[in-house]
Amino acid sequence: MKNQLNFLRFVLVLLTLPFFTISCADKQVDYEDTRVSLSDPTITTLSPESGAAGDVVTIIGTGFGTDRSKVKVRFSATEATVISVTDTEIEVEAPVGFTDRAISVRVFVASTATNTSDFYYIDTAAPSITSVTPTCFYNSMVVIAGAGFSLNVEDNIVKFGEVEGAVTEATKTSLTVVTPDLGTATQADITVTKLDMVSNAMHIDVDVDQNKVATYDWTTHTARPGVVYKTGQFTLFGSTTRRIHVLDVTLDASNTLGIGFSTTNAAAVTMCNDYNAIGGINAGYFPLGATADKDPYIRIDGKTVQEGHTSGVSVHFADAALLIRNNVASVRRLGTSGGSLNQVAAAIPVSEAENIIVCGPMLIDDGEIHIVNPDNPHNLSSTARTGLGVTGDGKRVFMVAVDTGNGVAGVTTEQLAKILQSLGTRNAMNFDGGGSTTMFVKDHGANGLVNLPSGGVQRAVRSVVYVK
Repeated sequence: MKNQLNFLRFVLVLLTLPFFTISCADKQVDYEDTRVSLSDPTITTLSPESGAAGDVVTIIGTGFGTDRSKVKVRFSATEATVISVTDTEIEVEAPVGFTDRAISVRVFVASTATNTSDFYYIDTAAPSITSVTPTCFYNSMVVIAGAGFSLNVEDNIVKFGEVEGAVTEATKTSLTVVTPDLGTATQADITVTKLDMVSNAMHIDVDVDQNKVATYDWTTHTARPGVVYKTGQFTLFGSTTRRIHVLDVTLDASNTLGIGFSTTNAAAVTMCNDYNAIGGINAGYFPLGATADKDPYIRIDGKTVQEGHTSGVSVHFADAALLIRNNVASVRRLGTSGGSLNQVAAAIPVSEAENIIVCGPMLIDDGEIHIVNPDNPHNLSSTARTGLGVTGDGKRVFMVAVDTGNGVAGVTTEQLAKILQSLGTRNAMNFDGGGSTTMFVKDHGANGLVNLPSGGVQRAVRSVVYVK
């Protein structure tokens, strides 16, 4: 009986032994899988992170092992030469075939791939300059053309003489840089330095008058946040004294740009007050006395309020338009000839501009002063002028009025363009000037009139541009 019992126990052990063996084996496999997962190769950093082909790069990380035959390193799809391997560091030689760009580096240990890390290939060619914008002034944008520039903006150091400018855009063949304050200098030599390699020098002139406007210490009044009135009287464009008034407006929820219109004509100050404006200027031309017809096309809040004359209107009075869409402003050139430019403006869909007023001439087109028929007497006469310019994003507007008489002289359209460009406008246009030139700033001047109208008396006008 005892022998039978022992036999049964023996059989039971034999039957259960495979179960325990399998269970232990399963546990061992799970443990090994977990261990492999925890030690997958990983890149933490590269040293250095940039360089040229042939440089030795150390890949720092974990899980690389020590068997060099099982390790491969790829720069993008190009395999690099492995110099040495430890579990935490791999030394490789950066392969050829890349320049001035970031390349993804990845390690393969046997069949297991790491994460990627970028290595930036530096262009080892020295930079060279072939041309620069002809003139500059404080805060103006200068474009430098050439070769060998870095795509990394911060790798390009541009100097105007000994003063460094701020590079804003970079390609291999072009740099855009903001002109620094050059003081009273009338010229400078521009150089580009990349990784201690210095280019040739290229001469650039400083526009003394524009630099004077850009650096002038204006008398400034804040009408309200985002609406700043500035005025100054100083010699400009030679030894002549000019008096300039500027409304610097940032368009936002509190400051809305609008166009005002009166069929019976009224003083600009009266119209601005009627529209409850905080600031504004006179706007479009209108027939006066024996002058030729030159009514502009005007649209307000999506509705045409004046068709404008469609024939006989000089291009000087109608080649530009102020457009307002969702409180963003733009100045657009309508054409360079012909008397039907008002119809061109009328054809602009309301979806592009709820508000439009035509005038001219266009002064600045995409950053460049470009005035139709600049030698025309209308453009050459030195008189009181009214102008408006906008920044590239259309969210900042500069309204300008230049006085004449009482010891100060007016300006030509080119001089007005230079003033507006110096203030930072990308596109700008001329409005009705002479006796019509008026600037209104609420709670300043005489009932809001801050400039001195030509002849000392406000002329009744037909339209205004205002902010409220």
